[in-house]
Amino acid sequence: MTTRRRLVILGGIGVVLVVITLLQALNAYNVSNQLFRNLIDINSTTVDASENALQDIAQVSQAAADYAVLSSDTPLYEQSQNNIFRAFSSFRDEMFTLRNNIQDAEERTAFTTADTFAYSSFWRHVSDLVSQRSNDAVAQQQYLDADNHVRLWINPALQRLENLNFQQMVAAGNEAGANIIGQVILLAIPGIVLAILLTYLSFMLRQKVHRYLTPGIDGAVVLSWLILLLMLINLLSAPNQLSTMIQDSYRSVSGSSRVLVDANLANRAESSELLDSGRADAWNTLFDQEAQLIELRMCGLPNCTQKSFVSSGSADQPTDSVVNAANNITPDNSAKIEGIVPLIANVTFSGETTALEQARIAFQQFLTVNTNLRGLIQSNKMDDAIKLNTTIDGATGAAQTSQDAFNDFVTAINKVRDINHAVFNQVGQSASQTLQTNRIIFGLVGYILIGVLLVLGVNHRYREL
Repeated sequence: MTTRRRLVILGGIGVVLVVITLLQALNAYNVSNQLFRNLIDINSTTVDASENALQDIAQVSQAAADYAVLSSDTPLYEQSQNNIFRAFSSFRDEMFTLRNNIQDAEERTAFTTADTFAYSSFWRHVSDLVSQRSNDAVAQQQYLDADNHVRLWINPALQRLENLNFQQMVAAGNEAGANIIGQVILLAIPGIVLAILLTYLSFMLRQKVHRYLTPGIDGAVVLSWLILLLMLINLLSAPNQLSTMIQDSYRSVSGSSRVLVDANLANRAESSELLDSGRADAWNTLFDQEAQLIELRMCGLPNCTQKSFVSSGSADQPTDSVVNAANNITPDNSAKIEGIVPLIANVTFSGETTALEQARIAFQQFLTVNTNLRGLIQSNKMDDAIKLNTTIDGATGAAQTSQDAFNDFVTAINKVRDINHAVFNQVGQSASQTLQTNRIIFGLVGYILIGVLLVLGVNHRYREL
């Protein structure tokens, strides 16, 4: 076979490989970008909706408790009534999102349970509470009935739904990582073959025409290796970015939301005790159970919030002993919090430790106020107990009311959640934008340029052979 003919045939094969590699590059970037978009737009939206619904229904119940226990001349009385309707409206919106994103029968069962009890039972009792507020005994009983449905049916169903959605996010992330690796392999095969073919052509022509350079083909060689390397680096970094989004970031988002659920249950147990002081011991037991879950979710051990989370000499580094204890959580304690890693053991980003320390301090104050509240109820000083439980005056330290300490705790935990959610969004949006940009620069423009240089190089040397 003459050198001319070999050059044309190899050049033709090279053009075909350019087209194949170009199409696979576009497909690899499209698939990878879509996987990131799905994680951001579908999976996280569903998990967020589950978590928000849990918090919204808790806020409705808490507002109902305040409305039932406060007198009409109290400044928070009318605000509590407004909060009932505002929070329930938000709850309806989140349930609508969840309804539109149900993926399997197990999710549908959990959603149906929460939806049915929320509207047919819980909201009916809350509505009766509002309409019959002038009768203290009736209003209080309606609240207790409503909250009973939240604790026994709605909360467990929504927590189940949130857990299922989070597991689906983890599974989607793992599947996305495997899919991206598969796309990389499909891209690497024609890309490497093309680069090797162009390299062979360059050396073949150097021997045949005794020219050190064939500008078109040599340029195509450099670009084929360089662009392929850059694409592989870019695409292979995607699974690590997915891991950052899910394992480092969203695991703490979910963990923070679950802490808030338990905190709301503890806060409502206090309110219920004021309305049902005859069963004070039962409500105190419920409070203690939720408080223990909060500690397990934060640092993995009962009473672990008594020790500072911040390492001495550092403003934002966790204490090693606290982290080690959280990492060594017992199987029984881990099962109680659905296997979620305690928040202090998953600290990854700036500001998390500081926010968790603020939450720890607020939680300890919340426990202290609860002890004082129990004493007032036991002494039958109900007016003082109600004031200690419901007043919001922005005080700090020993002067705090229960609601002030609770609000400080919620603010700090929300900060932990916001830090991690911001990283999730930032990494996802950045990865998606980079994939879209590189799809055009490398996948489309790069391989079109390689094809043009190949054709020019073949034509150039064909005339000289």
